[in-house]
Amino acid sequence: MSMKKIRLTYGLAVVGSILTAVFLLFPTLSAKTPFSKQEPDSENCGVCHEDMAKIFQLTPHAANSCITCHDNPDTHLEEGGGPNIFAFAAEDLANEKSQKCLTCHSIDHARFFASPHGKSSMDCTSCHVIHMEKTMPALLKTSALKTCNICHQDVFAQFQLNERHRLQEGILTCSTCHNPHEPATRERLGGFKQESCLTCHTDKGGPFLYEHEASRIEGCTSCHEVHGSSNRHMLTHQSTADLCFSCHGVAPDWHSRFDPYSTNCTVCHATIHGSNLSKIFLK
Repeated sequence: MSMKKIRLTYGLAVVGSILTAVFLLFPTLSAKTPFSKQEPDSENCGVCHEDMAKIFQLTPHAANSCITCHDNPDTHLEEGGGPNIFAFAAEDLANEKSQKCLTCHSIDHARFFASPHGKSSMDCTSCHVIHMEKTMPALLKTSALKTCNICHQDVFAQFQLNERHRLQEGILTCSTCHNPHEPATRERLGGFKQESCLTCHTDKGGPFLYEHEASRIEGCTSCHEVHGSSNRHMLTHQSTADLCFSCHGVAPDWHSRFDPYSTNCTVCHATIHGSNLSKIFLK
């Protein structure tokens, strides 16, 4: 054998040994990289989910990868599809579905699980959608009012009364007073009862030298219905006297001639929300 052939044979043997060692030491180089490590986007998933992928590109979530919400798709691909991927299905636990959303939205809605909706085992998909061509703001399934009305029909019936907050006219919405993602106070207003009302009714908040204790301790709802009422000024009683006497059972003797049918206490006690001049709220 010539020296040239010996060198060629030796060289090929060395190269073969090096390649063998590389594949033995780094077997992953010879295997297909798992789909979950490729950061798949809607184009990858769109091979099978074409319509959904196109719609997804129009949503605010389009900057994310599909696996951000749906987890590792390897098994899903190996088995050719099927319910082997986290798909926000009805049988999935509500907390698990909401936790997926809170992975990104934890700063805005960190206390969702302590809210009435979170405690009721509702998840984000109860009100919001991700893969829908036409959605309302905040990716709601329908308008904010219709979304709330699905569960709170008894409340929306009060907005049909003659004295009510102007919800139907679009002057305010439920979220003007309520935060659906936060813990609620005992009256389920988005903050202390009177503070939520004073956002709009600033003239009733003072500060006053003489304050009506009811508004500071019990809140506006001690005298007023929140959503709507058949009584003037959305009062809880039809008769103003009945309302006042429900708390002020003891009154000066000369008040005894005033009956609840013909008496309006605010004729004299006009500054009933608070006063800087009279401790009994006279004019």
